[in-house]
Order: sequence, then structure tokens, then C-alpha cells
Amino acid sequence: MSAVVDKEVAPYHPDLPDEVIPPFTAVPEDGELDSPKADEVNDTAGEDILAETILVQPEVAPPSSLALPPIVLGCAPFGYGIYASKSNVLSSLPLRIVRLALRAGITAFDTAPWYHPSEIILGHALSALKDEYPRESYTLITKAGKFGQTKEGHVYEPEVIRKSVERSLRRLQTSYLDVVYLHDFEFVASPPACPPGNPLLALTPEGAASYGLSPPYSPRGPGDQSILDCLSVLRELQGEGKIRKIGLAGYPLPVLLRLSLVALHTYGIPVDIVQSYAHQTIQNSSLEEGYLRALTDQAKVGQVMNAAPLAMGILTTSGGPEWHPARGTPIFGATRQAADKCREMGTTLEDVACDFGYRTVRQEDGRIVPVVIGCKNLEEVHMSLRSYQRANGQGARRDVEEQVIKIFDDAGVRHVSW
Repeated sequence: MSAVVDKEVAPYHPDLPDEVIPPFTAVPEDGELDSPKADEVNDTAGEDILAETILVQPEVAPPSSLALPPIVLGCAPFGYGIYASKSNVLSSLPLRIVRLALRAGITAFDTAPWYHPSEIILGHALSALKDEYPRESYTLITKAGKFGQTKEGHVYEPEVIRKSVERSLRRLQTSYLDVVYLHDFEFVASPPACPPGNPLLALTPEGAASYGLSPPYSPRGPGDQSILDCLSVLRELQGEGKIRKIGLAGYPLPVLLRLSLVALHTYGIPVDIVQSYAHQTIQNSSLEEGYLRALTDQAKVGQVMNAAPLAMGILTTSGGPEWHPARGTPIFGATRQAADKCREMGTTLEDVACDFGYRTVRQEDGRIVPVVIGCKNLEEVHMSLRSYQRANGQGARRDVEEQVIKIFDDAGVRHVSW
């Protein structure tokens, strides 16, 4: 595919000129919501509930360990029209959200070129706060490969991946990135595809072969090979000190596991870190139910990440964005029933879903699986802190949780992916 065609179909391709967005000229003064409350960040004994760090062991991939808090701030809301309006994105609100997160101990940030202009906004925010929060005090996670919404917008060419990483370094105003994922690699992966349904079936002896989860673990076509080639480029950049950890981020768990196995068996080195989304939720907890062990035991992945505990917004009273892929499916209808049930029982679906999604999940080696959550405003940061406190304390409404899970079971959509 020519570079001209790539530019036409991939609006955020690294060959295109960057949008010029002025930096923040001043740090806003504190308002009532700009700092965490004591009961949001401390347990009853006064201990910092976000203080635990998770270390990726040095032998997984040198040269350094990776410290992650239990909550990671997802910065997709800093993208135009993804979850927030352009006027919000270009206001001082992102700076205030980043500052509040850092004050609360949320010291890791997940962004991507696809969330344009999230990388630029986040870089400006962290630069404005650098006197109080120097580079070594936080973790930066970004992605490469997804530059447009269509299949053609996923450009998995080694030179493009390298350009994307170099651009991310400039945008985030840093000399190194803690993590770089290949973003939504399932768009370019070779067959077999992963149809909607229960991904746990792929882990059974009867289902493994049809999902490519039986030996030999080798590339199944040019799509798989392009992913491996791009992982090699990330390894080169890792060797140059520009990236600390490399990984894969995508939605379908069977494809994530398959490509992690292919990478391990092709190169003899496991992928450092992987991330799936909407798979450790009150509607679908397939990660904890089987894939967490498979990824760490079989594919030897060092760190697993869990994003979108609200399933990109459908596990809320409002039902999330109009573009959500589950709209029009039985999953979405069941979430509306669940929202009604929560209202009847004196709470909200987002509170119950967060209490489930923030509950600590650990790998067999003891490492916490961090939760990536996007926040459009300061109130949502505070809500996330309170939810984490409730989820790992005594405040969760388990009675409502049981009723919501029953709704998903009765509708036949429990553990079903869209």
C-alpha cells in the first residue's frame, strides 16, 4: 500500500503534519474538586490504598522494572468527540484531571495516537506539572499501529511503527516511553477471526483448535507476520532505550492469547505486557475466569492489564456513546434491564459495575492486574477513587451485584463478547 493511500485512509498516520495545540500557560488554582478526599485515598487505618506497586521482573524484558498503580488513568477522553467534546479537550480540564490523578496516587497514564489529540494534551499537562511531578514519578503508556477506524487505518509497517513511536516521544515531551502496545492488532491478524460469543469456549479442548489455540504456535499468514515484524521494531526501540516494555493491546481474548503464544514461540521471548478491555466487568469477566492464567502460564506474559471496567460506557445509566459496538445486540438490552434494577434498588449501574471492576485481581505471581479507566471530568476521578475504596473494602452492594449478574445470565449474555 502506498504512503499516499495510507494518508488518505489513516487520519492520524505519523507522516501527516501534527496539529498545533498551544501548551498550558498556567496551572489553574485549586477548586473544591481538585484534590482527593482523605477517605478516597486512605483505608480505615490511614494507609494509602493506591501505594502498592507492581514490578515486572527484570528477566521478562530488560532493562528496568515497571511500577504501576492499581488504577491507570485512561486518556481517551482527551480525544476529540470520543467521550468528551472538543471544547472540553481544549480547555484546562485535562490538566486538572491529570493533576488530581497524580495527587491521588494514580501515577500511570494510557494514551494512543488514535485518541487524537490525547498524546499532545497529556504531554502539555505533564509538562505544566513537571516541577511538582518530574518524569520519573509517573508511567507513560501509549500505542502504535492504529491510525484510523477502518481496517485500512491499521498500518502495521515497521517504518510506520518507528515513526509513530518517535512522534509519541515528541508529543509526550519525554526521552522514553514506559510501555508501547501494538494497538488493536486484531484488525490485521490472520485468520481465524474471533466471532461474537463466549471467549471461554476457546480455552476448552474442543474449541482450542478452531481459534488457533493449539500447537504449532506459528504465524498463520501475512497479517500475523506483520504483527511479528512490528513487535521486532518495538524490541529494537527498546534496545535503544526509547521504550521500556512492549506489548499487545486489543479486544478479542482468543486472538490476544494466540498472538502472545506465536510471539513467544517465534522469538523465544514473551511479550512483556498485554491489555484487553471490557473483559473484567460485571457482564463479562472472562479475563479472571480463564485468560489471565492462560496468558501468564502458557504465553509467559509478564504483566496483564484490564481496561474499561464500564465496558466503554454501556455499563452506565446513560448507556454510553452512540458508536458503541454492542448497541443493537442482546448485551445492550440486558444492560438497560440492569440499569433499571439498580435504580429500583437505590443505586446506579455505574456504581455497581465499578465496584465489581475495581475489585483486586491478581496474577498467580501476586502482581495486581491494574485497571485502566477514562475520566471525562473531576467528578469521575473522585467516583473512581471511591469505587476502588468500596470494591476493596466493605461498602460494595453485593446484593445488587448478584441481581445484575442474574440479569446477564438470564439474557444469555454473561461472559459474551460483542
